[in-house]
Amino acid sequence: MADVTEKKPLWQDILQFSRNKNKMAVGFISLGIVGLALPVIPGFALLGVGVFLLKPEWIDSLKNKFNKN
Repeated sequence: MADVTEKKPLWQDILQFSRNKNKMAVGFISLGIVGLALPVIPGFALLGVGVFLLKPEWIDSLKNKFNKN
């Protein structure tokens, strides 16, 4: 028998992705803050990933900044 699944509208998928992305960003930022105190966890890297998940336009501005040089 074929597995019948309901198709969700695209806007629901986009909304779910946005929620998941924000949750992951908060998790990375939290781990980054913990990583600033613990030498085993790379704090600055995790903070960077979390911030760039929240503000993806900052990646473009950094690319433009480095491409000018």
